[in-house]
Amino acid sequence: MRERADPRLVLADRVEHLYGQMWVGLLGTFAIGAIATFEFWDERLRDLVLFWWLLVLLVTGASAALLYAYRKSPRRAQQPEQWLRWLGIAALATGASWGFAGAVFFPSHTDEQQVFLAFLLAGMMAGGIPVYAASWPIYAAYAAGIVVPFTYVLATFGNRLFIEIALLVPMFYAVNVAIAYRLTQVFHAAYRLRHAYGKLTEDYSVLNQRLERQLGELDEARAQVEASGRKLA
Repeated sequence: MRERADPRLVLADRVEHLYGQMWVGLLGTFAIGAIATFEFWDERLRDLVLFWWLLVLLVTGASAALLYAYRKSPRRAQQPEQWLRWLGIAALATGASWGFAGAVFFPSHTDEQQVFLAFLLAGMMAGGIPVYAASWPIYAAYAAGIVVPFTYVLATFGNRLFIEIALLVPMFYAVNVAIAYRLTQVFHAAYRLRHAYGKLTEDYSVLNQRLERQLGELDEARAQVEASGRKLA
């Protein structure tokens, strides 16, 4: 069954699924980014918060343009590797924009806002699993963009509790990547089986048509034999 599935067709289906989920991530990024901007807005950090919000809008807009280009491309099924690479770059940029927020805003706010930011980043990392589940390397790149800057800030903050949390964050990242890896395997197997069964259906259809032609030829041959027998009689 496995050899009947064309790997490029399977990859094209996975890429189609990823781009189909992309609009969910775009809407979520925009909405959560707007809420975070409102929460972090402060006269001291106004320029920095505004810069980050514009960065989020830039990355979101570029990702939306990529999604539009994919939907309009007539050859997207023939170039799945290229579209997957572009999606990986977009995912990494999105994750890095949230990692930038963690690195810059965490040391600059109060305890309540630090808890809010930590919860926000954990939610964004976990929320990326269903969006990028069809390709675990893309999810790993997206989550790394969030985790690496935030972990660095926690480790260098000078607080023992935050240092201990900094040791736990990579573990949480590894667990999420492992989950994404298993989901990617499930998606890959499902799409491979779908194409394999589709190929079997086509083969059986061709075989049935061939059998029908052969039966028709046998009927004609039998009719000719019967006609020859009547003539001899």
